[in-house]
Amino acid sequence: MTAFRCLRRVFPYVVLTLAVGAVFFPGITDGHLSGDDVLYTCGCRFVRDGLTLSNLRTALTDVCYGAIWMPLTFVTYMLDVSLFGGGWTAHHAVSVALHVATACLAFAFLRMLSDRFGRGSTSAADVACLLAALVWAVHPMRADAVTWIASRKEILWTLFALLGLMAWIRRLETERFRWTALTFACFALACLSKSTAVCFPLLAAAVGVVLRGRKGIPVRVLAPMFLMSAAVGAVAVYSQSHPADVVSDDAYCATPAWRLLNAGVSLGMTVVHVVWPASVHHEYRAVFGGWPVDGFLGLAVLAAAVLAVAVLLLMCGGTDRKTLGLSVLWFLIGIGPTLGLLRLVNGDQAYADRYAYLPTLAFSFVVAQVLLKAFETRGRKLALGLALAALGTEVALAVPVVRSLQGDFSAYSRSLKHDPEHWRALRVVGNEFCARQGRMDDGVRLLRKSLRIRPSRQTADSLAYVLAHRGAPGDFAEVRRLGRAAAADPRRDPGGMMLDALGVVCFREGDLERAVRYFTLSLAAPRRDYDARHTRGNLQRAREALAGRAE
Repeated sequence: MTAFRCLRRVFPYVVLTLAVGAVFFPGITDGHLSGDDVLYTCGCRFVRDGLTLSNLRTALTDVCYGAIWMPLTFVTYMLDVSLFGGGWTAHHAVSVALHVATACLAFAFLRMLSDRFGRGSTSAADVACLLAALVWAVHPMRADAVTWIASRKEILWTLFALLGLMAWIRRLETERFRWTALTFACFALACLSKSTAVCFPLLAAAVGVVLRGRKGIPVRVLAPMFLMSAAVGAVAVYSQSHPADVVSDDAYCATPAWRLLNAGVSLGMTVVHVVWPASVHHEYRAVFGGWPVDGFLGLAVLAAAVLAVAVLLLMCGGTDRKTLGLSVLWFLIGIGPTLGLLRLVNGDQAYADRYAYLPTLAFSFVVAQVLLKAFETRGRKLALGLALAALGTEVALAVPVVRSLQGDFSAYSRSLKHDPEHWRALRVVGNEFCARQGRMDDGVRLLRKSLRIRPSRQTADSLAYVLAHRGAPGDFAEVRRLGRAAAADPRRDPGGMMLDALGVVCFREGDLERAVRYFTLSLAAPRRDYDARHTRGNLQRAREALAGRAE
């Protein structure tokens, strides 16, 4: 009997490990996404050498690097280098392992809540919570946090937040100091993983109120947590206000009305993707989002649909007030810090699936309780069949998303498939067409479309560089038009690419003195981040031609 009980306790974790590992295994590759993946790992001066005392000190004290303070996440990247030699495959494997651990914690947390709701005494609770945890863990929205190396911070802070909330529930029941200390320790580790963890005290208060009423809000314990949240929040605001090693990216049209609308669109898109994740991809444009949540009309339709579903659930008795109340509070509190209402959103990005990593666990609360109620009726087989069908659908949709996040081209090609007006995807795919696939005309068409939708210096630089090398009729005139500001003031081109393009045009037109000047300025650009060999070669040829002309 003891062996049977032990097997019964271990079985859900084995299933979670195998299922989650199988879904995300295709993401363990040598590929990566540019930008933050490089910024946080091999491009980070205190990560690329592994875990040392000096690097640890820098991670703790440099609050401005990358416009984010997450020392514990940086420590995990250091450990990847020290233990496994670094490399993209090692980083991916560790992120998948952390997600498996978090999925197991999610099951344990759901099981603990079922116990407290008075429905945890039967094996049906194990099955219901296991299915609910699987629904959350293999959902296609998880791919953004798990497969994108730079999003490991979402997994880490969620892992420690779940541990802290489990300790918090024990503290509410026993009032022992050890559970209080463990709660604070987990909260601190979550904040060191990502500053979004400032919402932890509100999550703890929500869980306490739902489980124990007014007794679930011990002010003497919660007050220090809120003070810690205020301190971490202040550090987060400072790091975003004083970014180092990245270019500051202010919110696009970030008026208060725009922020509010964008927050509504973000909430709407999150709900839509939870229910039907077929259109999940790497990035989502800000207002007006993407179909079917476009602008005010989309929000109105979505709000009506969500309200109808909630009313239907209540009328059918699919869940109780405690579960529904905790789910709503959990979702709103968890996603609140990422909505950009108070300060910046991520450029002109509406929201990201990685931001919903912890908040969408709220839907699993409802799934677990609905399944538990269904298992008590004659509809248990139907409920089990529907849950398994939903899991199968999620896996079928998740695997292509995981595979698409192995590189910029595949990730943004999927984004372009679901959002043809996605200006950043147009730029990335257009650059790939021109640089590696020899499809210059297609690439130019996409870059022009991107620039028309959203004027961007980086897109203009890429388009000018491509046109200068293509040299079709009218290309040189367009390069001069795009590079007018950089030609007048080279400081307007900190990356040097526009100056490089102008140099190529001048060289091909025989204006060698200007060509030498532009190539020299391009090589000296303070934020130049692409291969300089071609520019040096052009500079050498221009100087030789100029010397030959002088002779």
